[in-house]
Amino acid sequence: TLLQVASLPDRVDMAGPRSDTTAPSWNFEIPFATPQGTAMAQFEISRDGGGGEGGEAGKRVWRARFSIDVEPSGPIHAQISLVGDKTSVRMWAERPATAAQLRAGASQLSQQLSRAELQPGDISIRDGNPPQARPARAGHFLDRAL
Repeated sequence: TLLQVASLPDRVDMAGPRSDTTAPSWNFEIPFATPQGTAMAQFEISRDGGGGEGGEAGKRVWRARFSIDVEPSGPIHAQISLVGDKTSVRMWAERPATAAQLRAGASQLSQQLSRAELQPGDISIRDGNPPQARPARAGHFLDRAL
């Protein structure tokens, strides 16, 4: 089992307002068993906003991003954002048929968010790849086999 954890920079200045370069971020992979073998889903969980003086907790944005490539669906990328009490979901499917299937289930996703006591926000499902994310910030990486 491979565990990959990205740590924060060595020194974080707690006296100043927090910026995106010091915002918490956690990167990891989770293996999924599929009929074709093991597929790895890459996850990133991060928080930004609301860290300065007078910042309100409701303005903080938590984001979870993940990607997985499993046949017959092909590559799927998702970003789930929690802003205040609203949960928004953006998904990209690289295959048009998969995107169409995901769109057909969007109302069910909204219902499941409500059942999980999350207020559904925007649900967007698109064809293709997500916009390019910013490069990973410098830090220390640890790979450890358990």
